[in-house]
Amino acid sequence: MGKKEKLAFDTVINNLKNDKNIISIFLVGSSKNKNLIEENLNINDIDLFIIKEKQISDQIREFINYFDVEFDINYFSKESAYKYIEKKEKFFIKALSNPKIVFDKENISLDIIKKCNDLK
Repeated sequence: MGKKEKLAFDTVINNLKNDKNIISIFLVGSSKNKNLIEENLNINDIDLFIIKEKQISDQIREFINYFDVEFDINYFSKESAYKYIEKKEKFFIKALSNPKIVFDKENISLDIIKKCNDLK
């Protein structure tokens, strides 16, 4: 069963990395601590937080399905990410205080994680 999750994850991440507007990709939620190639993998979905250079809304949430694997993807602009930290938005702080960094084009991921951890 795990090979399907790994294939879906790699497909989604590679598609996201091709978007020049995407700065950082974080794996959050319960799946961040799982081995996606484990044979008896039991996950509900894969949660991703995406930081973009620019975006119209503060947060855009998208649910997609690849190879029968559900993804819950939250997109934030760089500006809104720092605004959520400044406002101490609990959902944002909780998710990004201990994520797995998947992609970091501008080296801002560690700064975001540190700022979130400082608020815990």
